[in-house]
Amino acid sequence: MKKLLIIAVAIMLSSCNQSKVAYIDLEVLMKDYEATKALELSLKEKQELMAKELDSLSAPFQLKVQQYYQNQQKMSAQKRAEVEQSLSQEQQFLQSKQSQASQLLQEENQEMSEVLTKRVDSFVANYAKTKGFNMILGTSGKGTVLYGDEALNITSEILEILNLDYSKK
Repeated sequence: MKKLLIIAVAIMLSSCNQSKVAYIDLEVLMKDYEATKALELSLKEKQELMAKELDSLSAPFQLKVQQYYQNQQKMSAQKRAEVEQSLSQEQQFLQSKQSQASQLLQEENQEMSEVLTKRVDSFVANYAKTKGFNMILGTSGKGTVLYGDEALNITSEILEILNLDYSKK
């Protein structure tokens, strides 16, 4: 009888010290997070605006190129060389503007993605402390967590709270 009582107490004590663990599917979280959707929409709008600006610069250039090809046979060799040099410089300028626009969008995407990631990380850390979790794992699809009981998957709960918090801003 004493042995049975000792075993029961040992089981109770060991169950009190168990770690509380959960996991989040980061792929689902970031795809369905309203802040991520807003970031993607903002970047798309900026990309379209930049594309229109580049098109407005490119259209006159294309016209100049067409005029050059139409009139090149009537030009002297020196005049052709001057026009080709001018067109080449203008093309380099346009390519530079396009490259700058692309780089600007990439930098902004990276900066805003880092802000979102920090916001989610901070939220999850506070959530874990509030709910008494010792560890919350992040997974992308099935890559990091090879198996996780669905009862441990708190993705939808975190996503719901994050989206509610985002909608207040």
